[in-house]
Amino acid sequence: MSEKPVLLEIRDRVAWVTLNRPQQLNALSVAMIKGLDEAVEAIAADRDCRAVVLTGAGPAFCAGGDLKEFRQLLEDGKPDELETFVREISALFARLEALPIPIIAALNGTTVAGGLELTLCCDIVLAAEGARIGDGHVRFGVLPGGGAAARLPRKIPINKAAELFLSGELKSAEWWERAGLVSRVVPLEKLEMEAKKLAETIASYSQLAGSDMKIMVRRTPDMSLAEGLAFELEIFSVHARREDLIEGLRAFSEKRPPHYRGR
Repeated sequence: MSEKPVLLEIRDRVAWVTLNRPQQLNALSVAMIKGLDEAVEAIAADRDCRAVVLTGAGPAFCAGGDLKEFRQLLEDGKPDELETFVREISALFARLEALPIPIIAALNGTTVAGGLELTLCCDIVLAAEGARIGDGHVRFGVLPGGGAAARLPRKIPINKAAELFLSGELKSAEWWERAGLVSRVVPLEKLEMEAKKLAETIASYSQLAGSDMKIMVRRTPDMSLAEGLAFELEIFSVHARREDLIEGLRAFSEKRPPHYRGR
């Protein structure tokens, strides 16, 4: 296996991003954050990419920040450098979340702290049976810095989020499915196949429609009902003047697969 901390492969218009420090449970080191940042930039620059699958190598999706690196910075008297690194993580996660294409998290195992924060930036979450997922920062006297406190209460009920933050407890994938963050729990051996099927289905649709759908789903929950309805119509007004809409309707009438051109 490649020694790169992050692997990127684009096939069939789907970007596969794999966190690749299995011996360290894919902990977020400086090198991994750099590799993930490069992957996000490459995906953003690829006009043909229509979906992303984010997963981990080995037994974990991501066990959070590399606490050994954090400790070393503090013992060396460099808290400012630690703060700068956490700010870089937060900014990177925001750039990932803002990608105009759907992102699928395929949680293959342990997902904790920064791993949960990374998951919260994704649009759809699939999880393997047996995966343990939680915040866990409080266990080691650490606080969230990658967005958990801001994003998790927007994804699940606030009382459940509070329990997770304050107890540091890891929950089963099934618990997270009931809570609403995980869309589907599947056997580990079927996780990649299920993620592939979902990503390829998304990639087969109009990229413009998918991007607009993502924007609407992301933004309308923070609006009033009236604002959300107006925003939906605003997006529809733009889309009504695109060739992709005409092509989709023609394909329906002619009983053939559509051939979208992204305009």
